[in-house]
Amino acid sequence: MGGRTPAAVARTVAWLILLTAAVFLAEGLLLWLRHRPALGQVCLAAVGMLAFAVTFSRMVYDVVARGTGRDRHLVDVALCTSVAFAMLLLLGGAWGALPSLAAGAAVVSLGARRSVWAALLILLGTALSCLLLGMPADLLVDVVVRSAVTVVVIGALGLLPPFAREIHDNRAELARMAVLEERLRFARDLHDVLGHGLSVVGMKLEVALLLQRTDPDRARTEIEEALGVSRSSVSDLRSLVHGYRQPSLRSELEGVCSVLGSAGISCRADQVPPGIPQPVQEAVGWVVREGVTNVLRHSTATECRIKLRVDDGRLLVEIVNDRAGDRDMAPGNGLRGLRERLAGVAGELTAGPDGNGGFRLLAHAPLDSTPAQR
Repeated sequence: MGGRTPAAVARTVAWLILLTAAVFLAEGLLLWLRHRPALGQVCLAAVGMLAFAVTFSRMVYDVVARGTGRDRHLVDVALCTSVAFAMLLLLGGAWGALPSLAAGAAVVSLGARRSVWAALLILLGTALSCLLLGMPADLLVDVVVRSAVTVVVIGALGLLPPFAREIHDNRAELARMAVLEERLRFARDLHDVLGHGLSVVGMKLEVALLLQRTDPDRARTEIEEALGVSRSSVSDLRSLVHGYRQPSLRSELEGVCSVLGSAGISCRADQVPPGIPQPVQEAVGWVVREGVTNVLRHSTATECRIKLRVDDGRLLVEIVNDRAGDRDMAPGNGLRGLRERLAGVAGELTAGPDGNGGFRLLAHAPLDSTPAQR
């Protein structure tokens, strides 16, 4: 189920539970048919199986696959349980698995407290029914234990879709928080660079305005100093923007590894080879940032590997995650922009499934290329 959306996980879990129920029903039917039942009993079994299958499927698929609220299928739980015990008592011990399936459906479709009580009562009813059917003690214990295990397994499967939705929402929130943190960091740096300079410029211009008639020379000096401060602030601003537009590849790797670690994704990144030109570092840094962003947003990865090496005068960067999502780096979601950036340094980009259930992004650019005019 790796790499699927929460809705796809929910549907898969629902079908897995329904398949389990189908196997139990088929097993009970085959065991029962060995006793060569009468035609009337066969018709009764067919009606009972149909009623059980319809109510069981409606509960499981509605709650697990569609994610509707619990405690909305009390009638279905009662009907499914009644049919299960009726078939067990009227048609024999071959149908002993049906009450456990009904208990599993109750655990999945009811609230926490009601599901516990329902499961306990159904298991107790299963034991009493086996006693009424005259089952030996060892067989009775076996049926009850198997029933309890079935209830636990179905209940655990029913918990998977909510967990998948929670993990998906947490990853989206982490990606949003990473963007917000970057914006706040830029705002702080911008305030530190421009705040003091603009305050000084404003103060000196106010002084010059007051002195323009009484002391023109002093006013001129203040204006010249304000002009110098403004030029210095512009230079600092250019340095700041340059630092954001041309980040070092090493800092980008440290940042993305930290973000992946916060999201619970193991990240291994190679050391940056020495002698990489700044234009290449800038373009590849964007590849690393966008690639990891898509791992967070569109995959259910648990591991991410970032490889860097220099081969035949080219820097190769490979980003591989172990569980590709349905939209992991889908065409049009960032790939076009990355290719344009790499084209500026004569680089290329390829992306797609790696054949092992993961996703692979490969970028390479020559180290001696001249940046294209943009």
